[in-house]
Amino acid sequence: GSRGHMRGDTFKTLQGILKARGMTYADLAGRMNVSEPTVKRIFAGQDCKLGRLLEICDILEVPLPDVLHRAARVSEKASVLPVATEARLAADPSLFFLFILLREPIPQHLIEERFGLSGQDMFRFGQDLEALGLAEVHAGNRIKITRKDPIQFRLDGPLIPLLKEINLKFLDQAISNAGGQNSPFFTVSRRMLPDTAAFIAREIEALQATISELARQDQMVSREEDLVTCKLTGAWAPVSFPDILTIAPKD
Repeated sequence: GSRGHMRGDTFKTLQGILKARGMTYADLAGRMNVSEPTVKRIFAGQDCKLGRLLEICDILEVPLPDVLHRAARVSEKASVLPVATEARLAADPSLFFLFILLREPIPQHLIEERFGLSGQDMFRFGQDLEALGLAEVHAGNRIKITRKDPIQFRLDGPLIPLLKEINLKFLDQAISNAGGQNSPFFTVSRRMLPDTAAFIAREIEALQATISELARQDQMVSREEDLVTCKLTGAWAPVSFPDILTIAPKD
């Protein structure tokens, strides 16, 4: 899954600590009772069992939370796709939605079952994503997403109608299930001074950063199948109720 990408930062951080301690891979291998190639493989980010990670932290005398926290701070900013790529995805909503599902990652066979898609469909979708540089098509029409980094879609770009649709449907779902324990729908409107509103906007930005950072740390130490996707959708802006509400005169 997308963990290799995330874990890379953890191991970059550990490499720095290793250097700071004046230790080599060979020294670490000796302390762990494994071969040097094994340590090299671990640091290539291909092996991240929590026990191993804790063992390395122990030897380096550094708490794992500090390592994760440090690794999270080197978090990459979300990248933006070229406008032409967004326009191509906007022109084919099914292609865009498939891209989102495969990035989740939801297993391809489940997507095929859910939406009644044939191998031929997947091959054609895969070719379209490949042409956009977003995926590769492998044997058996397996689509491998190549863009694993966080992507920020333009909020003033060609995808606006589809992003609006996704978020409105999500809110609709959340409001319908509002009684449920795990999906609190909340909304608040209050009278306040503009500088208070600006302060709250900064608090919301901080919350977004916290969500991204905590999720990154989870991805570094977890198996893909243990993670759940959660979504927060909101807007914070001055509201004009007369522009939203209508009142019909009594005939």
